[in-house]
Amino acid sequence: MQAVRLILSLSIIAALSACASKPAPKKAPATQARSSVQPVRITHINPLHGSQELMLNSMGLIGTPYKYGGTDTSTGFDCSGMIQFVYKNALGVNLPRTARDLAAASRSIDKNQLKAGDLVFYNTGSPYSHVGLYIGNGEFIHAPSSRGTIRTEKMSNPYFAKRFTKAGTFF
Repeated sequence: MQAVRLILSLSIIAALSACASKPAPKKAPATQARSSVQPVRITHINPLHGSQELMLNSMGLIGTPYKYGGTDTSTGFDCSGMIQFVYKNALGVNLPRTARDLAAASRSIDKNQLKAGDLVFYNTGSPYSHVGLYIGNGEFIHAPSSRGTIRTEKMSNPYFAKRFTKAGTFF
């Protein structure tokens, strides 16, 4: 009988101590932009002047080959490598490397608020898996893996329209 009381007492203590412990912290789902990435805000340049510089720099890359992981004109670019290159060369701003981290570092805006130089994000396999630079008039420039070169695209293109995830800005 004493053994039964001891087992019962230990079971109650174990149950009560489990209720008092902190629950394990919840991990953010992999589909969300990373929260450990620091926000980027550009304040050293007028947004209008900055957007013009970004557009001019990006347009000069049209026809540059696509290369997975590419970050320069000699080897080619992937989508986030192109964005990182353009912001660094046009404005002297260092940005995160991946589309997912760019999404986390940018400030979300409504699609109707897009201005040249802002970013547009797409789900081409996972959320925030593709990024382009908005150039105005419903168009963006990007480094797509299909057809292999940097080019402009209309946001209304059915492929991209249904995969749009976010509009973001650093201004």
